[in-house]
Amino acid sequence: MMKSKYLKYICVSAVATLLAVMASACGKKEPGSDTRPEKFDNVVLVYAASANNLYSNLHADKREMLEGLEKTNPAKTRLLLLETTLESSEGGRRVILLEGVRSGGKSVFREIKSFSPDVYTTDPARLAEVLDYVTREFNSEKYGLVLWSHGGAWDPYGNSRTNVKGIGGNTSVDVPEAHWWGDDKIDGVSDRMNIDELASAIPSGLLHFIWFDCCYMSNIETIYQLRDKCRYLAAYPTEVYNPGMDYTRAVPALLKSEPDLPAAAKALYDYYTGPEWTAATKAVTVGVFDMTHIGGVADAARKAFASYVRPSADGLLKYSRGGVSSLYDLRQTMERVAESTGIKLDSRELDEAFGKFTVVKYASEEDFNSNPIAPEHFSGLSTHIADPSDDSAAERYFRSLDWTKEVYPF
Repeated sequence: MMKSKYLKYICVSAVATLLAVMASACGKKEPGSDTRPEKFDNVVLVYAASANNLYSNLHADKREMLEGLEKTNPAKTRLLLLETTLESSEGGRRVILLEGVRSGGKSVFREIKSFSPDVYTTDPARLAEVLDYVTREFNSEKYGLVLWSHGGAWDPYGNSRTNVKGIGGNTSVDVPEAHWWGDDKIDGVSDRMNIDELASAIPSGLLHFIWFDCCYMSNIETIYQLRDKCRYLAAYPTEVYNPGMDYTRAVPALLKSEPDLPAAAKALYDYYTGPEWTAATKAVTVGVFDMTHIGGVADAARKAFASYVRPSADGLLKYSRGGVSSLYDLRQTMERVAESTGIKLDSRELDEAFGKFTVVKYASEEDFNSNPIAPEHFSGLSTHIADPSDDSAAERYFRSLDWTKEVYPF
């Protein structure tokens, strides 16, 4: 009996000890798991309009993001991802906000919020709603926004957004021409966001940076429309290959307490020009810009375009191809227009204006058509060559933008 009692005592003691250890372990939260500081240093939202043919790329990017999170400080920074699943996905279309956290000794995404699937991710009201939620729930010194999707810059797109319920039950109007970011689809009906809509959805002064991880968005018309929305902006004047950013390398740079956009841009350039990228054409372009100096570029353009006549595009560095409307290097275009109208530009003043605005810029030796990119002509910024005599919907929209109204004489 004594032996039996002793064994029973050991068992009870062992169970009690185990329960105490388990309780202690459950009560101890991993850094960056369920705990959030009173104020973060930096919160970055990847806003993915992903219900399109890039959806598989988002899954690859999510894996890269988690790898990159291993090199960040979850006590001071946070990565959030808005994902839109395909209607054909298991569970149907969902619009969910994911938070990158540490759990079980590794980085994972956990769902923290779902939004109505009946509203396009490319509806500016949805973007505004998500930004509002993020800033209320994640108090931070700085916010960054990565816009992940397709991009069209100045390619007119026949937008089919009609009679689709928006937030609050509003009905969107026909938009026959969309100069656009993003690509979303509900019940087979596509939608893309005009750049003036994009600007309207973002509160002025909210963001430390915006990064367009999509084609063609380093155009001056879009960037100028967003001039008071962020301190820094990064984008690509040409296309970018489907994988987009290498998030394994980009996330540690963007999620620093002081985001390092030049390092993320260099990582993108190194990836697509290095041995890891095995495509026959190693093409990539990227620019990072300081929005506090965009006024100097506008002043220079205003001078160059003072007697504007539509110039010949022969010999200008062209960034677009295929069915996309023509996009040419901004500085080259300014110089061509000024020369054709007898206006003398001071090259030193141009160097100063573009130099202050441009933090870094990178371009491969060749573009996506295997044509050479001359470094001396690469400003990292594209522009549309305006035609004042054209009364098409595209040109009328162009004339409604802030850049056009402030730098052109018409």
